[in-house]
Amino acid sequence: MENAYGGLAIIACGSFFILLGVFLWKKGDQQVQFWEALLDVIGDLLTFQLPIFCTFRAWAVFSWLIGFGILLITIVALVAKYIS
Repeated sequence: MENAYGGLAIIACGSFFILLGVFLWKKGDQQVQFWEALLDVIGDLLTFQLPIFCTFRAWAVFSWLIGFGILLITIVALVAKYIS
């Protein structure tokens, strides 16, 4: 049962990043579209310019990518643990 708390903490961390992304998206410039922000984030990651995101919405998309990535990895790990 002690491992369940670690899984819950990781899920809470992923949820935090998703909620942070929602907050940053609402705080950001209304003129920036989702696809533009997503392409900016992907371009910055591919060129290793991690901390040089230009807008709040780019940070929001980056936060969503981290949050959904954490949740996806956690769910896959938990399912693999219970299957084996």
